[in-house]
Formats: sequence, structure tokens, C-alpha cells
Amino acid sequence: LEKRTCQFGRAGKIHGDVFQRSYLEYTFCQYHCENMASVEHFTCPACTPNMIALCADGNRKQYRFRQSKGSEQPYFDGTFIAKDAEVQHFVEEIRSKMKSTAGRGICGASQWSAARETARRASKLDEEGIEVVVCRHGVLLKALNMYRGEIFAYPLFLQKELQAATNGQFFCTDIACKYWPYLEKLSVSMSELRPLLQMRPFLSVMHAKAHSTKCEIIWSGKNQEGAGTTAGEEVEMVNSYLSRCALTTKYMTKSARNDMLTVHAIGWNRRKQEGLHLALSSRYVKVTCEKAEADSQRLEDLTNQLGCPENMVHQWVHDVREWASDDSAGTRCDDQQPLQESIEEMFLAVHHRKASLYNQTDSNKIRQLRRRKLGEEKKKLFEKIKLYNEQVADEERILEDKVESRLSVVEGDSGADCLIWPWEVHSRESSNILTKKKIFDVYMSKMRLQEEKIILIREMRQHCTYLRKLAWSLRKMMSEMSSGRNSGSLSEEGHR
Repeated sequence: LEKRTCQFGRAGKIHGDVFQRSYLEYTFCQYHCENMASVEHFTCPACTPNMIALCADGNRKQYRFRQSKGSEQPYFDGTFIAKDAEVQHFVEEIRSKMKSTAGRGICGASQWSAARETARRASKLDEEGIEVVVCRHGVLLKALNMYRGEIFAYPLFLQKELQAATNGQFFCTDIACKYWPYLEKLSVSMSELRPLLQMRPFLSVMHAKAHSTKCEIIWSGKNQEGAGTTAGEEVEMVNSYLSRCALTTKYMTKSARNDMLTVHAIGWNRRKQEGLHLALSSRYVKVTCEKAEADSQRLEDLTNQLGCPENMVHQWVHDVREWASDDSAGTRCDDQQPLQESIEEMFLAVHHRKASLYNQTDSNKIRQLRRRKLGEEKKKLFEKIKLYNEQVADEERILEDKVESRLSVVEGDSGADCLIWPWEVHSRESSNILTKKKIFDVYMSKMRLQEEKIILIREMRQHCTYLRKLAWSLRKMMSEMSSGRNSGSLSEEGHR
């Protein structure tokens, strides 16, 4: 670099801060030149004007130390990262309208640090990270600086900023089961937030595995009608890319960090937009030609194996939804009812996670952690069973040996020996919730793939329309400049 600059008449070493500032000035000028050419840096062509999903998540690696001070204003102020004053005003308004509840949200066997309304500020940090929103194709849309951890107010601000502009149908988060009730409660006192309820909650598909079984059935994106094969985890890929900057941005000034992250976001979006046509066509071929046919055959084989007629599939799916959404257990007079449902849910969770242990992990290290977690959940299950057996007669007790054997059979079981609960043996149900859940999962997978085909065709059409509109805008601009109607003060070289 020094050798090249010396060729232009400059001698000596390059000062790092001066070079950084000149680089940011160059990228800022380039950004405005592209704006003149109608380039929209933080828009997804395939999702415009109707977006399927907005995916939000925090990145705690993008923190910055307090010791890095600076008073200069950022070039890209509010371009990608929202202005701190606007976010702070919104957070204070929320706190004035509703009393906050301290603590973290617990769902299933997991405690979620992001599921909270309040958090302390770190003593040695200024910005504690960033919260970003992307579309389902991984294109960055908006971000903000976090100053108090991942509180609910941050994704709420981003949802409010983007809902009207994108016409999003779903809002994806890792803690949707906690976030959405918070939004519903807050919208009662803040009428300007009520339009946000037109969107639908979406629990990220992979994070849903760590939630309770009932929570996964109700909130998981794979069970949401109209979502297609949207995973809600697209933001993780973007955060992994932005985290590469953390080694240097944590020592930068506030303005330099803002500008550098914006430049990286523009570069990421440019690569995404240039390869969008290949991504859409490849996804369409995989969904329509491979996965859809395979899942249809899998559902047919499973119904034959479990003895479920075709006309009973919808009933079983309805039964699983009813089981997951049943909140009346705690209000019934029967003291055993909540305990029975708790045992069913814990058994279903352990069985499902044990069956998918090798399908969803390719590392012995991760499997070891999951086995340890499975062991803890299994221990809690048998403690519940022991408590239940102490409350009932001998003939109504649960046989622990039979439960152990059912947990060991995770592949190839016919479901004929599924009735392991005494309350199911004496009921009119022909199959228990575990058998129905298998049909439910495969049926939902098949339906999402059928929806994905329709969604992809619509996104391809929107992508083509967006590019045609951009080409027409450029032709109009070139025609006006060549005729001198929009020349302004540009020279002939400037026109070229």
C-alpha cells in the first residue's frame, strides 16, 4: 500500500486513523452515487412490496468499550443503525406506560436471557451489542444499538419501524412465546402499537427445540400456516458475518463503529442481491422436485404404519393442537389432571429429542451436552411419575419399566404399544398423543413445502418486477440527462 501511494508523489508511512477516515469518506460518496442510480441498499428485491417474515435477533459480540471516545458525527447516521436518541425516547415511553417485570423468561427446561423487560448496564461497555432485522433471504433491513441487553423494547422498535414499509406477515424471534404476550399487553395502553398485532408471531424453528413441547406446537414457524419453509434463523447467518468485525469495532470510536458496521452491511446486502436469482431458482427446484415428493411419500408410509386412515389425519392434527393449547388444566377440580398433562408433555419432549439426537447434531461435543440435558429431563420425568404413583391406587399406577422401554424405542416402532398411561387405557381415545404427534409433524412439513412453492413463485415475480422498475428508472434518468433537462451543474465528465 505504501509503495502504491509513493507512486502518486507521497512519501512516508500512512497514518491509520487518517486512512480510515478517508476510506469512510470514499464509501460515503460511493453510497450517495449509488443512491443517485436508484440503488436501494437495505431492501430485498424478492420481498418488495410484500414480505413474508421479519427475523430479529441480538448480537452481543458487537459491544464497544467506554474508553474509546470521540465526538465526531458518523457519516451514515441513521442509515442502517437507528439513531440512539430515537430508540432511547421509545424505550422511555414504554417504561412510562407499563410497569416492567424483572427476571428472565423460562420456557420448558431453558432460561432465556433475551426474554426480559429490564436489564442492567455493563460498567465497562458503552454499546452492549446490536439488534438486527433481516428478511427470510438474509438481507439486512435495519439495526439498533443495545445499551441494556436484549430487552423486549428493542425488537419492538424495529418491528414498529418496518411493519408498514414491508407489509410483513410474520415477526420471527427466539422468544416469540414471551414477546407476543408482552406486545399484546403493551398495545392496550399504546394505541400506536396496535397495528403491529396484524403480524403473526413466529418462533424460530431451531430455537423452538429448546422450548417446551406445547410451546413448540403452538408457536414454532414450521406449524404456522402460510409461512412456507421459512426458518426464522436467517439472522444467525448475518450475525456470524457481522461478528467478524467485533475484534476491531470494540476499540473504535462511536462514529467509526457505526460507519464501519454500515459499510459491512451494505457489502453483505450487495452480495445477497446479486445472487438472489440463483438462490430463488435453486430453492424452487429443491422444494418442488425433491422435498415435496419425499414428504408426501413419508406421510403416506407413516399413516399406513400407524394405522391412521386418510380421513383421520386432519382430526389427529386438530387433537394435537387442542392438546397443546389446553390451558384449563390448572383450573379443574381434578388435582391429577395437571400432573397427567405434565407427564405427557415431558415424556413427549424426551422421546422427540432422543429420536432426533443424531439427525440434528454432527458433533460428539454437542451430543454430549444434549445427552446430559436429556438425562436431567428424564430424571425430572420419573420424579413426576413417582409423585403421581403416590397419589393413586395400585392398579392405576404408571409402570416405570414400560415408560423406560418406550423411551428406548425411537425408530421403527409401530405405535401399537403406545398406551402406557392408565388414564388413556380407560378413555375412548384409540391412540395417545405421541402417535398423533408423529403424524402432526410430517403433515405440517408437507403443508409448509406446498406453501413454499407458491411463495417462491410470488417472490420470483416480485424480483422481476423490481428489476424492471429499476431499469425503467435508469433509462428515464439517462434520457433526461442526455437531453439536458436534468443536467444541473454537472460537467460533461460528470455526466459520463
